[in-house]
Amino acid sequence: MEDHNFLLQIGMVLAAALLGGLAARALRIPVIIGYLIAGLAVGRHTPGFVADAKAVDSIANMGVVLLMFAVGVQFSLKELTAVKKTALIAGTIQITGVIGLGLLVAGLMHWGLYGGLFVGCAMALSSTAVMIRILEERGELGTTHGTIMMGISVVQDFSVIVMIALLPALASTGAGFSLLGVGLALLRAVAFIGVTVLLSMRVVPALMHRVARTGSPELFVLTSVCLCFLAAVAAELSGLGLALGAFIAGIVISETDYAHEVFSQVRPMRDVFASLFFVSIGMLLDPVFIAHHAAAVTAVVLAIIVGKAIVTAIGLYPLGWHGRTIILVSLGMAQIGEFSFVLTSIGTSKGLIAPEISGTILSGALVSLLIAPFIYKAAGPLYTALAKNDRFAALMNRKSPMLDDESAELPATQAIILGCGRVGRYVSDSLSANGISHVVVDYDGVAIAKRKKAGAHVVYGDASSAVVLAQANPSHARMAFVSLPEAELTVMAIRALKSLAPNIEIIARVHRGEDIPVVREAGAARVVHAEFEAGAAMIREGLMEMKIGPATIDDYIATIRDRRYRDEGSGGTG
Repeated sequence: MEDHNFLLQIGMVLAAALLGGLAARALRIPVIIGYLIAGLAVGRHTPGFVADAKAVDSIANMGVVLLMFAVGVQFSLKELTAVKKTALIAGTIQITGVIGLGLLVAGLMHWGLYGGLFVGCAMALSSTAVMIRILEERGELGTTHGTIMMGISVVQDFSVIVMIALLPALASTGAGFSLLGVGLALLRAVAFIGVTVLLSMRVVPALMHRVARTGSPELFVLTSVCLCFLAAVAAELSGLGLALGAFIAGIVISETDYAHEVFSQVRPMRDVFASLFFVSIGMLLDPVFIAHHAAAVTAVVLAIIVGKAIVTAIGLYPLGWHGRTIILVSLGMAQIGEFSFVLTSIGTSKGLIAPEISGTILSGALVSLLIAPFIYKAAGPLYTALAKNDRFAALMNRKSPMLDDESAELPATQAIILGCGRVGRYVSDSLSANGISHVVVDYDGVAIAKRKKAGAHVVYGDASSAVVLAQANPSHARMAFVSLPEAELTVMAIRALKSLAPNIEIIARVHRGEDIPVVREAGAARVVHAEFEAGAAMIREGLMEMKIGPATIDDYIATIRDRRYRDEGSGGTG
């Protein structure tokens, strides 16, 4: 009967997660919010069905292990090297500054110095899983601000090792004993990292290669999961926590040749078990506790959202990043997540912090996660509103440190490219190859510097700002290519272009089909839906291999292309 009850509990929780996820999708909000609300619904703090906390927690532990393992596998340390300086400097400033905020909040709430240190450490850690989900859903994972967020997140995640090692030791009474405890804690952390590095360089790649040679997908995925849980258990025994061990194991796998295959195998399990993890977090939310400790919870939430965002911006601004990037990163990291829960659970289980402090941290974390997608969504409009102020616009559109000092006066060119990502680079190369003069506008200083070395004219700044676009002399250009990563930014840029050069021909790229009519209405003559065009190219190649005639293929693609763009309320494709 106990086994049946366990299965019943898990089945009911999964059903609640499904309903919460479907409701979130219907409301067009991230599914994580649906999972958290589902957890609140089945938790002991609300009426109705109450899930067995122990049963859910057992599966949730598996969920957080697989979740953090998959997050680690997704990380590419090589891709993060471009922002390593930013990640280290801004990440360190952010962590230090937020710990200071924690001490300030603790002073206001009379929690003492150690309580403030613990609160500050918990608030300093943003949710990597939530950030990845939000960026994935918005198609911004590979953008400049997305990469910076991931880089700072890596610094935060590794700082957890020091926090988990030091916080229990610092709680000890007696100076000598405390120093000894700190030394031993750091020694355990260093030993764990040293063994991990050794395994990542010698053992794991050889093991994965040997298993891959067997040609058995089952053994391959089993090996990956075993490595994940072995690292998690080893970290737990070392006092560093299951989640941190799984995350480090994922990073080790990410540096092998089998990272993509491991991720593809683990992802389905991750998504199922991770839903239980977020439901289990939602079960911790106690509306009565929040009502009774409204002042403390409000102070923590404000410190997380407002204070943390300001501290992050302060860390990024001196490094020369564009104002829009700074705002996106700052608001994107204005929440706390999985490692904060891990840290708080350690503090609670070891009696390091009072129940009031742990409850406030958990409540603040959950509230910040619930509103995180909406806070991040407001980043773009916030920048737009602030950019209307000339003084702010000047501060945010500083000259990039990657570009040398020379006159911003540019000759008249035939074309303008807004956005210097992969698509923008391809367009720029094609124009250069055909001798067509053009200017590239973007606020990614690294990408702009590369375009300048390639011989293109460049303008550094926000491509949606009329002040920045005016430097590119759009009134003399025949055509503009808009290849910006976000639909909102694309619409703003098109409108700004049209206000400066009403007769300019604009070709714009969109990620989602529903953005086609919006971009057309803004003034784009032609719209390219990236995913559809990739599909059309695959169809062409496939039908050619099937020996279908070129004329038949062309007619079919023309038909579906016309239907696609017409159904979305727009015309040609460019």
